[in-house]
Amino acid sequence: MADMSYKLITLTAGHNAIVPGASGCGYKEHEVARTIVKELEKQFKSVGQNVKICTDDVGRTKTAVWSNAVKNCNKNSASGRLDVSIHLNASNGKGHGTEVLFYNQKDLAAKVSKELSAKLGTTDRGPKDGKKIGFINSTHAPAILIEVAFIDNRDDMNKLMVSGGIERVCNAIVHSLTGKTPSESTSSCSATYKIAKGDTLWSVAKKHKTTVDKLKSINGLKSDLLSIGQVLKLK
Repeated sequence: MADMSYKLITLTAGHNAIVPGASGCGYKEHEVARTIVKELEKQFKSVGQNVKICTDDVGRTKTAVWSNAVKNCNKNSASGRLDVSIHLNASNGKGHGTEVLFYNQKDLAAKVSKELSAKLGTTDRGPKDGKKIGFINSTHAPAILIEVAFIDNRDDMNKLMVSGGIERVCNAIVHSLTGKTPSESTSSCSATYKIAKGDTLWSVAKKHKTTVDKLKSINGLKSDLLSIGQVLKLK
């Protein structure tokens, strides 16, 4: 089946709070993936695409998490369905960029990876053979697994988590799968702020109606010193 004509797209956020996956730069994979999936659902619906979240939140092992997600996906008819799983990569700070794993959807994976990396400003690592990945080889429908960025790479995460970054990611994914462009202002789901020249913890806290102590606690800051380009979590 050609892309851009799916009867249903299922969305799965990788890992869960029990098996959180990778972490880095102050972020946890399962939390970021769920934020992306929530925004994806909203953007897909805005262009008229039938979409369903099949994320697992109860599995207590890696195998249980993806197996439960597969079961949730396979409850739906495989006819005209595409299963999409959202993850973040990690390689001890040595990797960077975006890639998409596939079973037999190489061209589609390449298209998604190219559009997403261009929109986010990351390196396009391209399509990767994912036949050994449990989620990909167990669904009854075509499936792709999107490694949006490297969670332990500061530059990747700054691009993803800066205000509007997640919306741009979702915009690229929706367009590459449906051929339709949702409004990038469908929501404001990013809860981060990128430090600019002249910013102080006090000014940032005042602007976002919080406190310096809360900002320091959320971001694990030991001092009030900030650097231009640094991304702060706001909640």
